[in-house]
Amino acid sequence: MKKPLKITLITVSIILALIIIAVTTFTILNSMGRLQFHKNDRNIKNNSVTEEEYGILYKGNKYALDNDVISFLLIGVDKSSLDSSLGIGINGQADTLMVVAINTKSRDVTVIPISRETLVDVNNYNTAGKYVGVEKKQICLAFAYGKTTEESSENVLRSVSRALYGINVSSYITMDLNALEKISNAVGSIDVYVNEDYYDPDSRIYYKAGRTISVKGINAVNYIHWRTDNVDANNYRMERQKSFMTAFVNKTSNEISEDYSKVITYYNLMAPYVSTNITLSQATYLVNSCIKLNLGDSLDFESIPGTSFVRSGYSAFTPNEETLTDIIVKTFYKKIVEQKTEKEK
Repeated sequence: MKKPLKITLITVSIILALIIIAVTTFTILNSMGRLQFHKNDRNIKNNSVTEEEYGILYKGNKYALDNDVISFLLIGVDKSSLDSSLGIGINGQADTLMVVAINTKSRDVTVIPISRETLVDVNNYNTAGKYVGVEKKQICLAFAYGKTTEESSENVLRSVSRALYGINVSSYITMDLNALEKISNAVGSIDVYVNEDYYDPDSRIYYKAGRTISVKGINAVNYIHWRTDNVDANNYRMERQKSFMTAFVNKTSNEISEDYSKVITYYNLMAPYVSTNITLSQATYLVNSCIKLNLGDSLDFESIPGTSFVRSGYSAFTPNEETLTDIIVKTFYKKIVEQKTEKEK
C-alpha cells in the first residue's frame, strides 16, 4: 500500500473511531440521565388516592407514573449572592418556587408555581447543623436551614415533595437575584403586564395597574420581587413572575433557535450565580429533550388555588387538595386504558 493512501486510511479510521466514541458516550449519558431523573420515583399519597400495585386509583380511574416526564425545581433566593452564608436558620428564603415538568414524548412543558407561603412540614436544624425535628411553616423558610446552598436547596426539595403529596422532584436549579439581573440585561427588554399598582425604587416610576411595560436588569428584578404586606400580595407577585417567565422564555427560545451559540453565552453568564445538583448525564438528557421543544409555545402554567390567611402575624397559604391532586395526576401520570376482551367487545 502506498504511503499517502495508508496515511489517509489511518486518518479516516481515527476520525470514525472518535465519532463512534462520541456517539456512544452521548447515548450512554442520555440513557443514564433519563434513569437519574426517575431514580426516586414514588406515588403520591393523600386522602383522595388509593395506592395500587400498578400506580394509583383516583376518581375511579387507574393511573401509572409517566416515565416520559422529567422534572426539576427552580428556586429563586431573596439574596444577591449564593456564596454569602448568613448562618443556619437565617440563610435566606426561597422567594420563587416553580416545578418544571417536561413530557419528552408529547413535548408539553408544565410549570407549577408553588406559593412561598404554603404551609408544609420543614426539616429544622440548629446552628451546629444538627437535625432537631420537623415543623409546619412557610415553605420558603426551608432554604434557611442549611450551611451551604446545596444543603439549603436539598431541604427545599424535601418540603416541595411533601407539598406535592410525595411526588418525586429531586433535581433543582437555584439562582440568586444577581442571576436574574445579569441574564435580563443580556437578553434585553421584556414586555410584561402590570397587575397591581407599584413603585419601582430604581427608576423612581409609579406604575398603575392594567398597563404593559418593558423591563430589564434591576427593573426586571423589582418587577418579580416586589410585593406589599397584603395577605394576597404573594399571589399577585406570582402572577407577575408568570408573566415575566412566559415573555422571557418566548424571547430567549426564539433567539436560541436562530443562533444556538447563545446557549453557551447564556450558560457562561449564569454559571457564577447558579447552583444545581443536575449531573452531566441529566443535563445531556435535558438538553437533548429541550432541543425538540419550542419552549416559548409549550409552557403551560398550572396555578394552585387555595386559601390565603394570616397565621401568627405572617401570611400563609393552604392549597385546595382536590385541585392540586388533579394537577399532579395530569402532569406526572398517564391513564391506564385496559384492553377489552372479545366478549366485552
